[in-house]
Amino acid sequence: MIQPVIDQSGIIHIFKGKQALPIKLAIGEILTAEIMDIFPTGTIQIKINNRIINAQPQRELPLNKGDTVMVKVEKPLQDGTVPLRVLSASETEQIQKALLKTESEISNKIFKLIDSLFSQNISSMKETKQSQMIQTLLTFKAENLSQTQKAVLMQKMIDAIFSYKNTIKNLQGLIKLLEENNFPGEQIASLKNIIITSHEELTPEKLKNCLLNTGVSFESKIKQFLSDASNFEQIKNDLKIIVDNITKQAKAEGMEEIADKAQHILRQIEGYQVLSKTYQSFFTFLPVLWKEIEGGTCAFKRFKRQDKDYYTVFVSLNIGGQPLSFVVTMVERSFFVSFSGKPETIQIVKNHEEDLKKRFAEQGLLLSGINYVTKAEELLKQWQIQEGLVSVRI
Repeated sequence: MIQPVIDQSGIIHIFKGKQALPIKLAIGEILTAEIMDIFPTGTIQIKINNRIINAQPQRELPLNKGDTVMVKVEKPLQDGTVPLRVLSASETEQIQKALLKTESEISNKIFKLIDSLFSQNISSMKETKQSQMIQTLLTFKAENLSQTQKAVLMQKMIDAIFSYKNTIKNLQGLIKLLEENNFPGEQIASLKNIIITSHEELTPEKLKNCLLNTGVSFESKIKQFLSDASNFEQIKNDLKIIVDNITKQAKAEGMEEIADKAQHILRQIEGYQVLSKTYQSFFTFLPVLWKEIEGGTCAFKRFKRQDKDYYTVFVSLNIGGQPLSFVVTMVERSFFVSFSGKPETIQIVKNHEEDLKKRFAEQGLLLSGINYVTKAEELLKQWQIQEGLVSVRI
């Protein structure tokens, strides 16, 4: 028998096999358990918090493989057994209602913070209040939300980003102000280098460098610099440090308009860092300034599931006032693309399906499926890659 360890806070640590990280259960907490398998011996294999454990039922339960139940962690018995009480249907219904209410309250609060973060009014807030708001967002525990709530919340965040002057337009405005006030040319050149202003500039290497310098990964660069000082160039060219230096210099010289504009861009960068943390991804604005594109966001995440490597990109664009979002997922060298937008925009995409397939083929890439969804929330669920969602059709 695996003997659990209980710490002073009442957390049960179950060390399984050779795994260094224990399975953690809190006495009194209610968890969702997925029935993975039922063995002839009566032992049930369940999945809790993405970990697999075996459970021995004390009485006959009407359970089948694939079922999902809610269980409550009870106080361990003297022999070390950790009881998991299966909740009744009525108890489960009450808890689910309470969870939905809590999720709604949490998502509304976090959305209001995001909404404030991307609004133009944040420049008038005191720095202490701005810092408190950012800290609240960075410590927000997204695991308290269901996948549906996460998708809805992200859509709200994207709507908030697009409803105000977007980051790339703010950068354009900052560059104009700097030029009008004869700011050092090196600072202006550094900002311009992060923006792709023509189709000819859109090369894979240029786009990669621009995305990596949009400020989202700044803290990661700092950690790399502390371990290897040769990484200083990466820090020096990062948008966050460039704009921070401009803010400090503008304040020192009494250029309040420039300082406010730069500070607002910094807050937006921190907003993308919040999104990245919340969704365990790399999420930033699209550093492209073209006449046809009025704003854009880009998110990337990589993970492994069932011994398969997943690479998935979510892009949301505002093209002439019309939203178009798409997800590109690569699984074992096969690509799947899903689109979402207004019917007239989607029809244009459908009209060019053959061109899309041809472009993939020309690059030696396998486009295994194209899919269309009516709601952006469904697209965001696909980007998060839940089980069974990478099922696409042509």
